Amino acid sequence: MSKMTQRKSLDYIKKDYVRTRTLTGSWYLASYKFKFNITHMKPFLEKLKEKKLIGNQCSSCNRVFYPPRQVCGKCLVKPDKWVDIRNTARVSTFAISYLKDPETGEVQERPMVLVHHDGADTTSIAELNPEIDVKDVYVGMPIIAHWRDETVGGLMDIEYYDKFIDDSDDIRYKK
Repeated sequence: MSKMTQRKSLDYIKKDYVRTRTLTGSWYLASYKFKFNITHMKPFLEKLKEKKLIGNQCSSCNRVFYPPRQVCGKCLVKPDKWVDIRNTARVSTFAISYLKDPETGEVQERPMVLVHHDGADTTSIAELNPEIDVKDVYVGMPIIAHWRDETVGGLMDIEYYDKFIDDSDDIRYKK
């Protein structure tokens, strides 16, 4: 045993904690009712119906969250400003999922990507166009949102992301 390990073990003093209360019982979590308030998401969901993306911005550190969050994880302030976000994005990372078709038994490779939208500081998980070959996916690949024909105001309004040829100079990927 090294001197450093011996010293650390000698410095450790086990404390005996006095038991103050004991509560017996069984805790069945499915019996609890949780209330989740999504009123802060209303502007976001209304814009999704119009096939537009917005995120909320923290007034303290100026980070933009897509999808919106109730509290900034960096400075613990409630984001209070809505900003427009582009339909274009980049692949931050991806994983390949293997899906078995129940009818034919054929296994399909589908890439699940972490999307970093232009104008946002956070990422979200999404699917790529099923026609994109898994071997063509790479980190930093430019993609664009493909909307469903009929939108209802939910995250599933974006059906998938498709390849995007980025030839503009004003879109820059933040590293």
